[in-house]
Amino acid sequence: MSAKDSFFKKVEDNSNNQKASEEAFKKEVIAFQQDTQALISEIKSWFEGSAIQAATSTMQVTEGSDRFEVATLKLQNCGKTLTINPDGFSYFGITGCLNVSISNPSRAPSTSKFSLHWKDTVSKISGWVIVSGGNGAPVQRIEFNQENFFTMISSFA
Repeated sequence: MSAKDSFFKKVEDNSNNQKASEEAFKKEVIAFQQDTQALISEIKSWFEGSAIQAATSTMQVTEGSDRFEVATLKLQNCGKTLTINPDGFSYFGITGCLNVSISNPSRAPSTSKFSLHWKDTVSKISGWVIVSGGNGAPVQRIEFNQENFFTMISSFA
């Protein structure tokens, strides 16, 4: 094979690899959007029939030059607010991150936060993972389930 043929073969291979990578990224984004929508719907259903008001929406996430919509949730309990918003898509060891923020003006500190990771290879936990701590405190990773979620949001009661 000539140097020219070898060159253009490499160009074609690189182009095909780039297209495959872009398709894989798009599929992963769609899966994250669907799983986030399912998670938000599940959490929202836990508050049905209570005095807590729930509203869903979407928020735009930017990853490189790509932008996509991800579901969000806002819960109101008297003067307290709990929001679940996307924080980003790709980090070291993590794909898909949602921030959970609780604002409770009658408590000190008035805001508490933790994260929900979609794919967290650091923890080796399959499914959604609740991540808390950081900023000097040890980071803790636990399985996302109803019991653990309600334990984490006790300041929202």
